[in-house]
Amino acid sequence: PGSTITKTSPSKGSGKSKSWGGQSWGGGNDMMQMMMMQAMMGGMGGGWGYKGGGKGGTFKSNYKIDESGGVLGEFTGTIKSFNEGKWYGFITCEDLTAQGHADVFLHGDEKKGYREGHKVKFTAFLTKEGKPQAKDLKSGIK
Repeated sequence: PGSTITKTSPSKGSGKSKSWGGQSWGGGNDMMQMMMMQAMMGGMGGGWGYKGGGKGGTFKSNYKIDESGGVLGEFTGTIKSFNEGKWYGFITCEDLTAQGHADVFLHGDEKKGYREGHKVKFTAFLTKEGKPQAKDLKSGIK
């Protein structure tokens, strides 16, 4: 059987349950309900889609690394910001700034358990547009 996510909010909306693709939804009209629906339909910025199958299900990302601009090497920086809803953020890195690059883009699939303010080591690469991006994050603390 597929997974079921249930969200009810009698104080908002009608409180009636709705169903889509084997998933059960409460009648509340809140942001979480909309985000979950977007995730299931693959509509979030990172290419997320819901994959049912047992308790809890899993989220599957269609994220692909584009290193066509070349790999710059390993650097250390600090996670400056991260937007959980949009599933991306940025890393500041003095060495890359000195080379003329902007803050380094961090896709949510590369973030692991790190949060804003954490010092991280990462491999930097350039996308086909020449923008710096991070992959292979690990702790920047020795």
